[in-house]
Parts: sequence; structure tokens; C-alpha cells
Amino acid sequence: MDGIDVPVTEKTVLSSDGTEIAYYVAGHGPCAWILAPAMGAPVLSMKHIFERFHRDCTVVCWDMRGFHRSGPPPNPEAYAVDDHLADLAAVRDAEGLSSFVLGGWSMGVQLSLEYYHRHRSDVRALVLINGPYERALDAVMPAPWLEPAVLFTIGLARHLSPAMNLVSRRLLNLTMVTHALEVGGLLAQRSDHFVALLDQFRQVDWGRYLTVMGKLHEHSSAAHLGEVAVPTLVTAGGRDRMTPVAIAERLHRAIGGSELFVIPEGTHYTPIEFGEALVERIEPFLRALGE
Repeated sequence: MDGIDVPVTEKTVLSSDGTEIAYYVAGHGPCAWILAPAMGAPVLSMKHIFERFHRDCTVVCWDMRGFHRSGPPPNPEAYAVDDHLADLAAVRDAEGLSSFVLGGWSMGVQLSLEYYHRHRSDVRALVLINGPYERALDAVMPAPWLEPAVLFTIGLARHLSPAMNLVSRRLLNLTMVTHALEVGGLLAQRSDHFVALLDQFRQVDWGRYLTVMGKLHEHSSAAHLGEVAVPTLVTAGGRDRMTPVAIAERLHRAIGGSELFVIPEGTHYTPIEFGEALVERIEPFLRALGE
């Protein structure tokens, strides 16, 4: 696969509502790890995890419904957490996995926690990378009382998504965008990996993206965090403005026995910016599961 320097097999499976889901498998190791995707992110975002763990693990990830190589759902509103969990279950069943590590980046944290709540006997451990456990927009909202205005703006932007798609796909200059993210403190450092990722990301349908965002904001796993009784690693970036360290710290405190790993210079894009440091910390965590 372009950009991932290990063999990756692309497969497809139908979800429960008939949505065609593209998913990816690397390795044949005894430790299975299902990676829940970040919102709109292509599988290239998991490059470092695929490359580090394909020898010892069977690493599985999928394209979120309606994005990249996965088809859109028959119902254009079917982007709620329940819908993504149905896709996870379809991938799980297609690969015959009954016991696995579960985790992912950003939105993948919410999906992993909700799946664990419903199917805890399936999950050996959780790896929760730079993501919220509830109400995805709270961290970036200037004040709680602005929530109605923010949600109204998102709804309005959905109607403008055809124009947004045109700008994103044809007019967006990748060099300018990465520079702006860097200057704005949203990106720690530019790299070829990040530019390639952004090039794929700008192909997303913004109407679908904003729909997912709104659905995620309706979801919370807060009430179930105390139920988690498997080894759990929580990671955060010290400069993450989308999921600040304080959220990871609350998650860590709520899950008894969990481990917290913070990369001080990391932003929300820590898996891309500091992928090597991230997998260096994940490796002993996974290794300990076999002891």
C-alpha cells in the first residue's frame, strides 16, 4: 500500500445495513489488534502502527463508512456511533476475531470505549490514542453556552458542503495548509507523511464529515468508564488543542489501573508527528499482555 512500507491486504465486507466497508489487514501474529479509525482519516494515518506491529500482531483497520474506499450508507444520516460499531462488528466477524486488542486515534477512542461497554468479553486491552470519551466538540468550544450556535453553524455548513468539497479538492494548497497549521500551533512539525495524509484527507465529503461530527457530539462513554477492567493505555499530546491533555488525564483517572503516556510536543496529530515515540511506548504495553 502506498506510504505504508509493509504488506497490507485490502478487503471488503458488508455492514449490517448493506454499507460496503473497505478494511485492511497487515501481519498474521497471534495478538490481534483492531484499530478504530479517526474521523475521516485514511488508513495511512496508522502507518507507524502497521509497520511496527505487523510481525507480532494481526493489525486490522477500516475506512469509515462514506470515506475513502468505503461506500456511503443507504441512509445518509447513518453515521452515529451505533453505525460505526456495526461496521467494526462486520470487520471482526469477517476476520473471525473473538479476542483482540481494541483502540484507535481520536474518534477511535469513543468507538473503542462504547464497543467495550457492549462486548467486554471480546476485548483483551484498550489503546486509546489522543481522543475524547464524550461530546467531541466540547474541547474546541469556546464556552458551553455557545453550543447551540456551534451546532447551527455545523448544520449550515453541511448545506454548503458541495462548495467546500470543490475548494478542498481542487483549490487547497497543501504547503499553505501545513504552514498555517504549524503557525497556528495545530501541527508540531511538517513531514512527507503528514502532507501525503492531508492530500488524501482533502478528498473527503464535507457533508458526511460534518454529519459524523454532529453525531459524535451526541455520544458519551463517561458513565461506563468505571466498568473498564482490562489493561488500558491512554496517550495524549501536550499541545493537543482538539483533545487536550486534561481530557486524557480525566480518562486515565476514571479507568482504574490505566497507564497515561504524554508526548509533550505532540498535537492532535501525534500518531503522525511522533509515530516512532508512540509505538515505542505501545510495544511494551502489548508485550506485557502475553506475560
